[in-house]
This record gives sequence, structure tokens and C-alpha cells, in this order.
Amino acid sequence: MKVQFNITTSQVDLERYKDRDDFIKMVEGRNFDGVEIMCFEEDEKGIIPVDKVVGLHMTNIMHLYDFWRGDMKTLLEEFETEENIIRHYGGLTQEDLLNKYRNDLKNAERYGAEYVVFHVASCTDTEEMNNSFTEKDEDVLDAHIDLLNRLFPEDWDGPWLLMENLWLPGFTFTDPEMTKYLLDGVKYKKKGIMLDTGHLMHTNLDLKDYDEAVDYIHSMLDIHKDLCKYIKGVHLQGSITGDVVKEAMKNPVIMPKDYGERSFKLFMYVFQVDKHQPFTSGGVKELIERIAPEYLTFEFITNDRAEHERFLDMQWDVLQGIKR
Repeated sequence: MKVQFNITTSQVDLERYKDRDDFIKMVEGRNFDGVEIMCFEEDEKGIIPVDKVVGLHMTNIMHLYDFWRGDMKTLLEEFETEENIIRHYGGLTQEDLLNKYRNDLKNAERYGAEYVVFHVASCTDTEEMNNSFTEKDEDVLDAHIDLLNRLFPEDWDGPWLLMENLWLPGFTFTDPEMTKYLLDGVKYKKKGIMLDTGHLMHTNLDLKDYDEAVDYIHSMLDIHKDLCKYIKGVHLQGSITGDVVKEAMKNPVIMPKDYGERSFKLFMYVFQVDKHQPFTSGGVKELIERIAPEYLTFEFITNDRAEHERFLDMQWDVLQGIKR
């Protein structure tokens, strides 16, 4: 099992390190094999060496379903202008969006990533804010299956494609039939699941603490039975925010008409819901040993390096003695 932490190439993340040696010391000094990278800007100072990149998180494109089926009317209601649509999806056609993802795959090749992570979910900003959705899981999966089969040729010997669960319409890892539907639909041979523990917690708004979360995740593994063998990676993080979501459902938000204001409002809300903090139950070690993933990523959102280091140490504390 390779263990890494997440990082982006945004200056906010990279400026935490004085230079490449400082970054390497951070990785090796805390017993990590490397990092899972998400590319935004160019790493002009070469902070992240190629040999420390284990995986790459691909671009997160929400509201993919309507774009993929060409529903321009709905897209304009959401994004206001064609310019905003182009900025979000890379263009107005399926091929434009595929090229946006192909750029991720070029970066994966450049860094020698062993796997890439792909979110399989779709909804509008308003739906996510109010936790009230119109799309059916199967319809969202159909759009993603079509996209992924064009992006990852069946006979290509590329990186592992690890599809990540969310709590939104699409792949949630709460319904074995839908999980099997996704895995059967994608024809790429090197396919698997990136199980995000925090995202799975969001599918049960009644969880009160991390011990309950461990039991809940075990229950989802139980019902998935042999499908669990497809879990090649785990995003390890904790986020119990059911009360926040329940409050949003009780008092539905009227979103601003301006696209920029609406996007900012959603951005702030998502960080209230999906916190990406250390998953510190005493049962986490046993949970990870049961899953036995090939890749384990500590995936946190932090304000600065000191907080990040503290979160990493907290997560390691509950995994002491784990078999790698």
C-alpha cells in the first residue's frame, strides 16, 4: 500500500514550501510515499518532483449531465452566458470537454502518475445547496460511462482509472446495483474505485461521530460484497456535517441570479459541508486493513502548512502499526 497526501499546483499550496528539498523533507519525513496531485497552475519553481507523484486527481466538472446531452437551455439558465459555459467546460461540444480531460491525462503522463481520480456525479448549484436533486443516478452514470469510454479506450494501457464516490446524483457507493452498473459500463480494463470516506459519510445525515461513521462505512462494504475488490484507493478524510445539510434542506436557499455570486455562495457552502478533516476514530485502522487498498491518500483542506502538518500527524496517529 502506497500512502500519500493531496496537493495542488496552485500557488496557495506551493508557497508553503521554500523549495524542492523542503517539500521532499515534508514527504519523506512524515513517512509518505509521495503525493496525489491536482494541476491548476504550472509548478514553475519545480517544487513537486516527478518521482514523488503517485496519483493525479482529474478536473472536477459538476453539472456534466446537461452539458453532455447538449441541453443548452438548462445550461444558460445555470451559467447565464456562453462565455461562462466555455470557461467551465472548455468549450461548447463534447469534444471540447474531452480535450479538457485529455489535458489532465497529459499531466498524468508527464508526472508518471500510477492512477487518476475521476468524480462521477452531476447536479446544479441550487440542487447542491438545498440537497434536493432532479437527476437520477442511472442517467448521470450513463453520461459518465459514455464520456469515460471515449476518454479511456478499452485496450489502452494507461494509468488506473479510479472513480470516486460523492453524495450527489451518480456514484455514491450506497447502491451495489448502481456501483456494478458503473463498473460494467466502463470498458477500460484498468478501472477501479477511489472510495472517499468523508463523501460516504455525507450520504447518512444522521451520523453523530466518527465511530458511527466507521460502522456505517463497514455496512456499505458489507452490502457491496465482492464489488469491494474494485476499491483500489481510499481518500481518507472525515466530515460529519449532517446538521448543516438538514438546516439547508429546512430553509432552502434562494440563489443569486448573478452566476459569479452564485458560484461563490456554493463554494463557501461546500466547504461547510465537505470539510476534509482527519478521520480519527479508533476503528479507522481496522477499516483500512479490511479494504486493503493499493493507494491511501490523506485528503485534507487546510489553511496553512502548520495546520496541514497537524492534520497529517493526527491521521497517522490512528493508523499506527498499519501494514503497508
